[in-house]
Amino acid sequence: MKIRNWAAAFLAGGMVLAACGDAEDADEVDTDPEETVEDDEDVDDVDDVDDDADEDAAAEPGDDWPDQLVLTLQPAEDASELLDDADVLGEMLGERLGIEVQAEVPTDYQAVIVGLQSGAADIGGGFGPVNVARAMDQADAEPILQSERFGEFLYVSQWFTNDPDTYCGDEPVEEIYEDDGEEYTMLFCNGVNEVPSPEEGPVGLEFLENVGDASISFVSEGSASGQVFPAYGLIQQGYDLGELDTFTAGGHPESVLAVYNRDADVGVSFNDAREEVVDEFPDVGEEVVVFAWSDPIPNDGFVVRPDLPEDLKQAIVDALLDIAEDEEDGEVLLELYNIDGFREADPDDFQNAREVDQELGELLD
Repeated sequence: MKIRNWAAAFLAGGMVLAACGDAEDADEVDTDPEETVEDDEDVDDVDDVDDDADEDAAAEPGDDWPDQLVLTLQPAEDASELLDDADVLGEMLGERLGIEVQAEVPTDYQAVIVGLQSGAADIGGGFGPVNVARAMDQADAEPILQSERFGEFLYVSQWFTNDPDTYCGDEPVEEIYEDDGEEYTMLFCNGVNEVPSPEEGPVGLEFLENVGDASISFVSEGSASGQVFPAYGLIQQGYDLGELDTFTAGGHPESVLAVYNRDADVGVSFNDAREEVVDEFPDVGEEVVVFAWSDPIPNDGFVVRPDLPEDLKQAIVDALLDIAEDEEDGEVLLELYNIDGFREADPDDFQNAREVDQELGELLD
């Protein structure tokens, strides 16, 4: 698919939300201090403690709070697992807020914005940085939290190839990746392996000048690391994107495998998506060599609809922070988007994603 065809869809209007199924009704919270249980004193004491714990765990709904909230999550490559985990997160939020939270997964990246614009969605979760910026610009949404991974709030798009002779200015070097007691070799070149953090990018983008007639595997339409930032990097190297041979693989691991299987000469993904497939393809790190990093990209975030009551917005923030900080409940965030934690979001955190998105759109108009 030529990227100009992608751009028309990428910059177009919305798609219809597709519900992934209703979250189960949240448990009712007992907040009546006068209610007692006719039993012996010891049982009364235990019940009082349980009631207090329930009240501490959940917010008390305000008079102007809606009876139900809709949480829309950005789609990912493993749709079936995402649907299950979305329901779990919706239920956890509902328990903490004291109102029902219905989880939905839209059909594509733009559809998550449409839900916030139309009022069909109240909370957006796992929004990539471009969609956070778009949600702010198109739906007046407010970013509330930014995701943390491996102690970082930034990441990069990595470029990789099965042709290191063309894209490496030096001999590829080995790094050892360990997983479940197994060791796997991962190859890097152009000094990418020496960069201490995503904040230090870009690295090696000058080697994109060799792309020429190469086949390029992107991830999916609208993905920040899987298409937007890489496309902008190619434009900065002077390419007319409409003349390049590009296609979307459908997911980050799939983009890696497209290069591994030689369906593409080069590809992009988040760093380091090779680890997602190394169990099945142990030599992927040797056959697929990482040769460049993009500019730093802000991690994804959660947003809310602007006309929600202010105390409800804060309750949503508190509930999500509580989930992330709970060792057991926080597993759902790891399963959904590999989220280790959150920090409260600043709109300025997503400014470079907005700028790249806008500049790319102007260049493709």
